[in-house]
Amino acid sequence: MTRARLAATGRTAKQYVDDRVLLEAKRLLWHSGLTAKEVADRLGFTDAGDFTKFFRLHTGVTPGTFREHPSPAA
Repeated sequence: MTRARLAATGRTAKQYVDDRVLLEAKRLLWHSGLTAKEVADRLGFTDAGDFTKFFRLHTGVTPGTFREHPSPAA
């Protein structure tokens, strides 16, 4: 499965899942009134700090900063 996805998209299965989680995180942060902790819980993170690290690693900003200044590049 991973090799097939990599050949078709140039992304590994893990990268694909991370992309989808990140997209949903951005959607929830921008369009809901949920806190970052509530978004983390909804997305299956056991700790809000882990969610913040994941989000910052992939976007370069914290969930709070994204919510204040969303950008397509982030």
